[in-house]
Amino acid sequence: MADSIRKIGFIGLGSMGGDQARELAKLQLDLTVYDVFPQALAKFEGRAKLAGSMAEVGQDADVVGICVRDDAQVLECVDALLPAMKRGAILLIHSTIKPKTAQNIAERAAAVGVEVIDAPVTRTEMTKDGPFVFCMTGGDEALAARVQPVLDAFSTNTMHIGPLGSAMALKICNNLVSWCGIMLGIEVADVAEASGVPMDKLLTVMKRNGNLTPPMAGFVDFRNNPGDAARRAFFASQAGIGEKDLSLAEELAASANAASPLTSHSKTLVKKKLLAICES
Repeated sequence: MADSIRKIGFIGLGSMGGDQARELAKLQLDLTVYDVFPQALAKFEGRAKLAGSMAEVGQDADVVGICVRDDAQVLECVDALLPAMKRGAILLIHSTIKPKTAQNIAERAAAVGVEVIDAPVTRTEMTKDGPFVFCMTGGDEALAARVQPVLDAFSTNTMHIGPLGSAMALKICNNLVSWCGIMLGIEVADVAEASGVPMDKLLTVMKRNGNLTPPMAGFVDFRNNPGDAARRAFFASQAGIGEKDLSLAEELAASANAASPLTSHSKTLVKKKLLAICES
């Protein structure tokens, strides 16, 4: 472990951040965690220090990770953290946000001597133990190397992409593939069912020839079996995330003057379609 990293903070203990913090808790380092939901925070009793505020997470921390829902929530974290963090500390942004937001945060952080790396993550393993994400980094490469021991705690793979914001751009593109595939998979299931195609046989063929990706499979399974209230609530939350991710992709394309008709069409459908399944 790098001698310069002795204390880690982490904000956001949801389905992704909670698992990242789970792996960080295994390191021989001081870990302080925070989440706005007491039940999420309670899971770390005895494994980490439970902070009473976001500012407390940043106090004396060498590295702080943020894994919350969107730009607005990241900025709320940053507003609380920057006045509390020490000079030379490093802020890792794991949430998927606009590249420009990450760049603006870095400018603000530099004014108080805090460094920023955009470090979005995407799941590679469906596991309840051990590293489970691919972590992309953007920003100063030497700075990314300093936090490599932290990233290795929860990452099966890491890759430095380029300047600050570049990792976010890559993650947005990756999410675009996932969400368009998810929407296509649900539509294919609708067409197959209406045409009398046996669902199990369709999925067998799609899995064997590689068309059925893991994200698509998960959402098609939900389409076929919405399940109990907890399962429906989870997928209802994913509807909002899908809309957010596709909006980010649409904005990224517009900023680069690139056409994105599939992105825009999928964005208009994703929330409505998933919520309709939840209510079925």
